[in-house]
Amino acid sequence: MLSNQLVVELKRAITKKNLFFWISIIVLLPTVRFYMVKEGYQFYEPIEVFHETVSGIIPLLFPVIAIIIYLPSFLQEQRNKFITYTRTRVPLHIYIISKGLVNALLTGIVTFLLIFLPFLFIVYFEQKLGIIHYSPSNEHMRIPAVTFSQFLSHGALTYGFIYSSWVAVNGIVYSTIAFFLLLNVSNPFIALSIPFLFYHILNFVTGLFHVAIFSPLSTIFPFNIEQQPLWTVLVPFSFLLIVLAIVFVFSIRNENEWMI
Repeated sequence: MLSNQLVVELKRAITKKNLFFWISIIVLLPTVRFYMVKEGYQFYEPIEVFHETVSGIIPLLFPVIAIIIYLPSFLQEQRNKFITYTRTRVPLHIYIISKGLVNALLTGIVTFLLIFLPFLFIVYFEQKLGIIHYSPSNEHMRIPAVTFSQFLSHGALTYGFIYSSWVAVNGIVYSTIAFFLLLNVSNPFIALSIPFLFYHILNFVTGLFHVAIFSPLSTIFPFNIEQQPLWTVLVPFSFLLIVLAIVFVFSIRNENEWMI
């Protein structure tokens, strides 16, 4: 029954309107940033252009991006009391699980493509178009390495895929936390705002205590600091997983009070 309901929910979600919206996110945000950095910056390698392209706008709005991919549709069903009428044909837990899985799947795909497609364009195609002017390098020049650059030794494509997957996983966790909060918090604005506030408050706190290497910003988009050991990115991510586990357990125990 769950597999059938997943198919139903995917068909509902993949509309022309939503596809246009998702494609707009994937294309528009990196494009705006790309044209902001193509002039006035000195680049030696395409990977530097990629780092700058996925800096700035995307890190600032990251939790919002993850949340708006699917959850507005779920919120609309909540407000219209649509979920109440599904109980006669689909068990509530099956319906909610399918919604949560579709949210995670679509969020993961969109956030992955948001990073991976600009990577492919900049590293493999942009040089042929000549949009960016690259300064000549010399043997004494060293391009600053950032966290996840460790994977460049295995090839640029491996690095791009792994890093894009990392961003997608974080997007899934943030959107899933927001999904559970929508079930438990009466004010949907507060429910959807909490992940965004958590993200930026944790950035502020880690900066305040001079441990910015553990901030969400520097571990999901690690282009503002020098290369760190890969284990450092797991510190805030582990904390995020603990928050997700707490919200999940609370949701299970509070099923009778869900905002549906």
